Amino acid sequence: MNRKWAEKDLQYIRENADNLKDRELAAELTQRSGRPVSLGAVRKMRQRLGLGKKSGRGVCALKVDISPDCS
Repeated sequence: MNRKWAEKDLQYIRENADNLKDRELAAELTQRSGRPVSLGAVRKMRQRLGLGKKSGRGVCALKVDISPDCS
């Protein structure tokens, strides 16, 4: 059954997505909330929040989307 994300959990993802791997976020959220939070759930929520990760093994940095100025 899908559970609703608590605002404090969403804020934790926003604040730590650039420093932690999705797997580490899932482990910490599981420990904090007392319910299992899967890697896939964290990854999907991070993407829904618009927080893209740079590709590469072990890279924790966020992807910066720089759009060209059309003015």
